[in-house]
Amino acid sequence: MVGRLIQLMSTVRDIIVESASRANVCSRKRALPEDIFVGMLNLFNGVMQDLSNQDYLVAYQEEVDFHPTKDKIKIGPDAEADDVQVDKLQTPKKAFYKTAGMLDWIPMEFISYNQFYSCTYSDYIVSWKPIGQSEWEVLFKPRFIKPTNYEVKLIYNMVMEFKDDDVLNLPVPYVELITRKLAYAAAVKWPRADEAKKNSLREEADSLARDLKAANASNKIITREGVGGESYMGALMSGSFVSARWC
Repeated sequence: MVGRLIQLMSTVRDIIVESASRANVCSRKRALPEDIFVGMLNLFNGVMQDLSNQDYLVAYQEEVDFHPTKDKIKIGPDAEADDVQVDKLQTPKKAFYKTAGMLDWIPMEFISYNQFYSCTYSDYIVSWKPIGQSEWEVLFKPRFIKPTNYEVKLIYNMVMEFKDDDVLNLPVPYVELITRKLAYAAAVKWPRADEAKKNSLREEADSLARDLKAANASNKIITREGVGGESYMGALMSGSFVSARWC
């Protein structure tokens, strides 16, 4: 393993400094120039979003519950009264439903937007497509629309920006994965390492990413199999991942 092992309770700045050192951008003993630090922070936010989109982090997942009032629901920051307002929506991930008296949420099957209308009225399906910046259109079959008593829970990734003093109280393998991904991104942006070094950084990041998703991995990826509970962004920032489920 290259560099130090980043521990729990790491700040964003800690990860940036370590990643810059591994990429030969700047020594740990020296302060990062302001322009490079700003660039590293932008890369960090991009790495976090990419890992979230690949289901490595439940931290970007939030949820909203609602009763559909029409077959096409707009989800986003500028939603109308009969739509669903959600700020900083990046992308929907999963949908569930239940009716009055049901204790458990039932997963809905995602169908591509083009195939949605070829499915029958009775199918428990959902679809969505982007229609603007942080805005999505979600499709429902008539059985889910009021006055029926179906309630829907939508799990979605948020667009988030971290500050340098934010604390990531994540398990060590996840902080290490972020560090490795950021080190490789920095080596590409500021090419002060030779090709062999860059290739090594990329393989280290890819290897850990594969390990975390391996069925028999000792450091298993944290997933969100259940629904409900506390905010998962809150879990990221507070460190209460002991309540998250491991696959």
